[in-house]
Amino acid sequence: MAANTAANVDVIIDTGGREIPECPHGPALLFVKYDRGSSSKFFACSAFRDRKECNFFQWESEKPSEEKKKIRQEINSQQKPKFSHEEAYNRFLRFKEQTSCNRELCQTCGRFLLPGELKDHKGHKVKSPITDEMLEKPTKLFVPLDNNKTFAQYLFSASAVDFTIKTLEDLSFTHIVCVGAPRIFEAIELKKDSATKGLLLDLDHRYQLYPTTKFCRYNMFNHHFFDGQKSEDVFKQFILEEEEDGKRVAMVMDPPFGGMVDALAATYNKISLQWQTLSDQTQDSNLPILWFFPYFMEKRIKECLPTTHMLDYKVDYDNHMLFRGDMKKQGSPVRIFTNLSPERVILPASDGYWFCKVCSRFSAKENLHCDVCDLCPSKDGRTYKHCFKCDRCVKPSKQHCKTCKTCQQQDHRCGQPMSNGCHVCGALDHKRRNCPKQGSSSTKRGAPENSSPNRQKRKRKK
Repeated sequence: MAANTAANVDVIIDTGGREIPECPHGPALLFVKYDRGSSSKFFACSAFRDRKECNFFQWESEKPSEEKKKIRQEINSQQKPKFSHEEAYNRFLRFKEQTSCNRELCQTCGRFLLPGELKDHKGHKVKSPITDEMLEKPTKLFVPLDNNKTFAQYLFSASAVDFTIKTLEDLSFTHIVCVGAPRIFEAIELKKDSATKGLLLDLDHRYQLYPTTKFCRYNMFNHHFFDGQKSEDVFKQFILEEEEDGKRVAMVMDPPFGGMVDALAATYNKISLQWQTLSDQTQDSNLPILWFFPYFMEKRIKECLPTTHMLDYKVDYDNHMLFRGDMKKQGSPVRIFTNLSPERVILPASDGYWFCKVCSRFSAKENLHCDVCDLCPSKDGRTYKHCFKCDRCVKPSKQHCKTCKTCQQQDHRCGQPMSNGCHVCGALDHKRRNCPKQGSSSTKRGAPENSSPNRQKRKRKK
């Protein structure tokens, strides 16, 4: 999850040729934190926002000494996985040679244990026996790393996996780049009679049970391959194969929901550009993508990737109460954002989805077409109603307020600002992205090393 996702923090994608420092998770991201009339820029970990997981921090203006750079390199080296990908995979092959009753998996370390290694894992949670069937489904074998501030591994339900695989097959995609979507990759691997191939790009080193040709340890927030050129060549070759026998590539991305959209979109653009170049596509071609993200992030995704649109399909996850249709009245809030033509993605009629001829897309059963707005307006799983005074469709929980002259929640306070306004200048009529003063804000300097703006604020409160 991208570091520091506070409301007044943005990531700066164009770093203008600056030297980018690195932490154990690859090149850091450059962030800007806005205060009224000023801003501060700093580098922080791209993958984790939890400082306990990665405390890397550097002010943009800071010039680290050679000694400090050396210390950082040592820290980065110490935090690498104990085994390289090839070593881990060879260990796994030796592990598979044992009978199931002799196979032991340390779920605390996420490591397959070879004979004689159990003694080094006293007090750890060890799972045994391990059958061949279990090894074919590692997403069920491994304990999900579901800390919202770190990996946030929420795994697709069987219905979501089946829908995604069927959609990709129906659209004749044969090569699927799975970015942070191990269960989709796993399903592709399990279909032995299918011509579809998958490549898994994921931060979790436990998936090194797959060979180097099928898995690359990867950070989706900075497009960083941990095994360097070797892994990047595997990725490029996977895309190049599209030229053979009409094979077609698509990308499935399931990032942590707290991750910064700008960084994720930048990664997609880099991959799409590589796809254009390597498979000789035209400049206006975009790599087909299925991006799984909450519906309320639609505006931000469309700002970053204007060619995408949101499907009505509600994506269920197995291990999260908020993302399960059987646990929420309006169903899961997660949707699919795609640049594929909406009429080509057929949503299952068995779940109540229907085809709207006017919109030329499939809509959810509660998403009724509004003849006034001329669209199917619902986003959150409820049937919207049209407000003729606002001239738009609104959520059923809202009603028009004569004082505020807009639709509001029934228990709202009239005159209360709907937002905190612009973080740059304080005005309530626009956000910081549209602020005319954004480029002229000054940059704070002089804060202590290895501390974020939020940490400094907590220290002052003490």
